[in-house]
Amino acid sequence: MEFLAIYVREAHPTDGWRMPSNDRVGVTFIQPRNLLERVDVAEKCCQSLAMSMPLLVDDVNDRVGHAYSGMPDRLYVIDRAGHVAYKGGRGPFGFKPGEMEQSLVMTLLDQSAE
Repeated sequence: MEFLAIYVREAHPTDGWRMPSNDRVGVTFIQPRNLLERVDVAEKCCQSLAMSMPLLVDDVNDRVGHAYSGMPDRLYVIDRAGHVAYKGGRGPFGFKPGEMEQSLVMTLLDQSAE
């Protein structure tokens, strides 16, 4: 089992829908305009959040973000065959950890039965 985070774009850039809560914790970035800028912002976010899982970065065309409706946050479980086994609500308010845990358990049970 592998857990990954994917940075799709800045949810609350200073040149867009700016959030005072981001300002208070120093998460203040303009919307990246190219992949190098996006990678830089993603790395800074990863460091400030002390993330322990690998962080991948979506290209500036937002292909992954659009395909998975990833803004601002969303949790998915993808099985070994590449199928979506669980799609959570938009986060953070739509996160339901119990639902996701149940999906992970069921996915693991299904895979071990194969």
